[in-house]
Amino acid sequence: MLSQVIVKILGLVYKLYLTNKQGFGDEGNAITSAAFQVYSLILSITSIGVPAAVSKLVAERSGVGDHRGAYKIFKISLAMFSVIGIIGSYLLVISANFIANNILGMPEVELSLLALAPSIFLVSVISVYKGYFNGRENMKATAIAQTYDQLTKTFLTIIVIEVATMVSKVTNIAVIVSIANLATTIANIVEFTYLYEYYRKELGEIKAEIANSVHERPVRTLWAIKEIIFVAVPMAITPFIATIGRNFDSTTIISGLQTHMSYNEAKIQYGILNGKVDTLINFPLSFSGTMSTALIPSIASANSKNTLNEVEQRINTSLLVGLLIALPTSAVYFFFADEILGLLFPNASSGAMLLKISALTIIFLSIEQTIRGVLIGIGDNKIPIITVAIDAVIGVILNKILIPLNSFVGGINGAAIGNLVSNFVVTSIGYMCIKKKVGIKIRKKNILKTIISTLIFIILSKTMYKVLAISVNAKVSLIVSLGIGVIIYFVLIHLFDILKTKQLQTLSFRQKKAKNSKKIQKQNA
Repeated sequence: MLSQVIVKILGLVYKLYLTNKQGFGDEGNAITSAAFQVYSLILSITSIGVPAAVSKLVAERSGVGDHRGAYKIFKISLAMFSVIGIIGSYLLVISANFIANNILGMPEVELSLLALAPSIFLVSVISVYKGYFNGRENMKATAIAQTYDQLTKTFLTIIVIEVATMVSKVTNIAVIVSIANLATTIANIVEFTYLYEYYRKELGEIKAEIANSVHERPVRTLWAIKEIIFVAVPMAITPFIATIGRNFDSTTIISGLQTHMSYNEAKIQYGILNGKVDTLINFPLSFSGTMSTALIPSIASANSKNTLNEVEQRINTSLLVGLLIALPTSAVYFFFADEILGLLFPNASSGAMLLKISALTIIFLSIEQTIRGVLIGIGDNKIPIITVAIDAVIGVILNKILIPLNSFVGGINGAAIGNLVSNFVVTSIGYMCIKKKVGIKIRKKNILKTIISTLIFIILSKTMYKVLAISVNAKVSLIVSLGIGVIIYFVLIHLFDILKTKQLQTLSFRQKKAKNSKKIQKQNA
């Protein structure tokens, strides 16, 4: 989570720089978003779901002391997804022109797709390393690697674009966007290099674990491939369907908007939604996503040992942490939409109503992420696939109905309303499923305290802002009022005794596992 704070702040700096850069703005965001939808679609086949799948299989083996089996699963996964990643990169290179011109109808996207192509292979390999370390309850490697990745991406983008526009006088928006995307590929090279070096340093400890392995079960290569596919494919299908849904979004949104505006205006509206608003919405979700990632191996390990109390405790903690972040962020975006966009995007500040509507989705998406982590951890991959398919179908249907309407619930607002409705439906279905499957009791007392803390925080912040704005600059007033409000919010969390350190430790038990491993070694000796 700490690394996510750094990563997301840097990501926001990256997005702020590009959106406010003359000649980029909402149009540049539209091209970037279109390219990333295609890139994400291929990644969903080649690598998305891989970290979760590998971490689950490794955690199940490591949890019972079979470190040899866990390591063999890692090695086979690495070979498999290296080949798949190479194929994915090659396919994107040869089809970039066709996709840009014939599928997206945006020729400007071709250069960006070519710049992103090598990342398909790199991310596939990176995903396996992350999955292995996560499965061994070591989140440090992933945390540092993704921080290096974002640091490189942010600063390299700024440096290269400034050189290109100032020295070489590059003004073509397609070229500027492709330069930004090339920085993404270089950042992936840095991330891969770090993970490989970290793995080499850990190799001694890994070999020692293998030497002291207990409860070994032979891992045949064909069985391992089958098992990896059996776990990874359902996990990949979920983001694959979600990505297809987002690709349909991009086409249905732009085509729907063109019923009452020009292509260029529609492209700008799409850029506002996918460039600025989605960036802000995804900022808090990355933290609950981290909890969900940590939850998968911990639930898998606890479930393999039939410790149901641990499972329930971890689910409740993850839900609570997600809501502690989601509720106040959603409130801030809703009540300070104009002010936030004016502060962050002074050269392109439109989209306040979109942000207000989309802010409400943060709560549902935060809960949904945790639910998905729980279901994957207990080995149920069907429900996440079904719910994400429902989400995509509802989204496309509502886009088709609402976007062509020339009213408040229509146009680009219709796309945001469609997302809100589909997320609410999917979260409700997922919640009912885990209650039935796991039989957990959700601790509502702390959730109620979080809601009260959020209300106090937002009322005080809004009041302070209005008072300060009378005599102080609006941007300074916003920063000061929200800064003081956040401090008050943390004080309230402490006073209401909402979250204890022991609760967070239930999601990270590497030390405990290491102690248990030493006990096993002593017993075997």
